[in-house]
Amino acid sequence: MKVNPALRQALGAVTVLVLAAGCVDQAPVDPAGSLPLPELSALTDGDLDHVLVVAGGAAASADLVAAIEAAGGSVSHRHDAIGVLSVAGLSDEAAAGIRGRGDVFGIDRDVMLRWIPSVEEFGLQQIEGPSAETDQSGAQFFAQYQWNMRQIDADDAWLNSPQGAGALVCVLDSGVDPGHLDLNGKINLAISTSFVPSEPFVEDFNFHGTFVSALVSSNGIAMASVAPDADLCAVKVLDVTGSGAFDWVIDGIVHAADVGADVINMSLGALVLKSQASALIEALQAAVTYANQQGTLVVASAGNAAINLDDFPGIAHLPSQLSGVLSVGATAPVNQMNFDALASYTNFGRRGVDVAAPGGDLVTGGVIEDLILSACSQFVCGATNIYVFSAGTSFSAPHVTGHGAVVESNIAGDQGAQQLQNCIRDNADKLDGLFISPFYGSGRINVLRSVLKPTCRGTAGGGGGGGGDPI
Repeated sequence: MKVNPALRQALGAVTVLVLAAGCVDQAPVDPAGSLPLPELSALTDGDLDHVLVVAGGAAASADLVAAIEAAGGSVSHRHDAIGVLSVAGLSDEAAAGIRGRGDVFGIDRDVMLRWIPSVEEFGLQQIEGPSAETDQSGAQFFAQYQWNMRQIDADDAWLNSPQGAGALVCVLDSGVDPGHLDLNGKINLAISTSFVPSEPFVEDFNFHGTFVSALVSSNGIAMASVAPDADLCAVKVLDVTGSGAFDWVIDGIVHAADVGADVINMSLGALVLKSQASALIEALQAAVTYANQQGTLVVASAGNAAINLDDFPGIAHLPSQLSGVLSVGATAPVNQMNFDALASYTNFGRRGVDVAAPGGDLVTGGVIEDLILSACSQFVCGATNIYVFSAGTSFSAPHVTGHGAVVESNIAGDQGAQQLQNCIRDNADKLDGLFISPFYGSGRINVLRSVLKPTCRGTAGGGGGGGGDPI
């Protein structure tokens, strides 16, 4: 792709990098149908705490804490609101003894999982493009590269809504580059934080969190976003390799809910056997339920294994299949045609996808423009004016998150998770005519239709949270 030299000279340059690989959290299955499941026992880090879930979701009693200490452990931190404890110092044998108590739902050793790829898995090719404007409709890459914004009518919604003003979105990811050209001033650093012990700062050394954040809300200089006036907070739960412990993700969800996030974005995912991680799954579910109860919509990517999740009832894609999470599959054009085609890598199924949104793709016959463009962290790409192309359900999710922020700003008062989810799902485009599609869920999102709907412009509230099925 070539840029007009005169335009480059007149407006200055913004570097764009092309990612040769898509954002894949799991490799596609082979023809025999085997799945790339991690063996949790092999991934267990003996230095990590155990995660204990109290029966009934209650706060831990003094008797339970005393039993943990008598077994050689200690409570490193506790989430009494969701009935989850992190317990340090227990051997697996001692944990088995605690597991047998009537007031304990379950206890598992925490594990480190790869929730997103490491930056080393991406090949980068540099090209240049212009930058000059601050208006979202005038963002320099909008017309040429950002088919994704037009496909979901986000651009038309800019003129018909408060554009996310007053809404808070917390992005749980690899951090963020708060100094990026299109994110400078967008990140509320006072409530941003890191739960990664080895990286106690929010700066993004992977690129992923920066890319995701700018799709939700940007300054509109080089790229446009779904909710231009929404506030962002960065919650680092993944390290530079894209790995993180369950406990870090749980901490991140609870923190985001406690600081008043209207929407949480989790563009991360992993497939696990339910039988191997019942307590970890239950603890993660408790955190999501807590967030929903605080009025926070939780959005997650559906995963990139190209499988029908309905075919694998013993397997969970986390966190997207948890109850109360709005799971997002991906669409993409091929050679800039058929923009609502299902992306080649996306997971699907009625238990797998609630809605669909642009995620980009690059298949045989396709072109670079079929991918999604967004910001790249200066700590990876070298400067604050660099952009990259990529693909994945990781990047379809923030379109839905931004959609939620726009709806939140469009209705007076604070909305509950269910109200936001209803406005998103009920106004999606039914691409194959089905009320609930195994490929698109409720449909591909349409931001404009939502903000024009009377029930999404009024004062109706709501609590709880839909999406997903109990797993």
